Amino acid sequence: MLYTQLVYGTIIITVVVIFHVVSLVFLARLLKRWHDIYALFDRVLGAIVGLGVSVFFIIGIHTVEAWSWAYIYLLLGEFNTINDALYFSISTATTVGYGDVVMSEQWRLLSSFEAIGGWLLFGVSTAFLMGLMRYVFNDVSVK
Repeated sequence: MLYTQLVYGTIIITVVVIFHVVSLVFLARLLKRWHDIYALFDRVLGAIVGLGVSVFFIIGIHTVEAWSWAYIYLLLGEFNTINDALYFSISTATTVGYGDVVMSEQWRLLSSFEAIGGWLLFGVSTAFLMGLMRYVFNDVSVK
């Protein structure tokens, strides 16, 4: 069972990381187009809208990832309801891990992969937003 959890965990976290990176690349390209548009008008308003959209987009990325893990937990038979699976997924991805809803010993190691991925991907999202804010604030203050 250990081998199965390691294989499943590696595959799932790889897919989730690829999804996250591709989504951020898409967002960066979208923001580049947005920059070209708002540069013609009010830069401050454009910066506010661009940052706001980026935050909501990133929240959406993390939401899709949490739902994906929750669905996998349901498929494995770890939870009976989507509510429990999603609650567990979100608390695991955010590394809060309350412990009021837990997985069986059979699949417990798999959830560690979600915790590792959550920790890493929240860091990547934060770095993306910090880089974006530095760029936007430099762009807005210069012009």
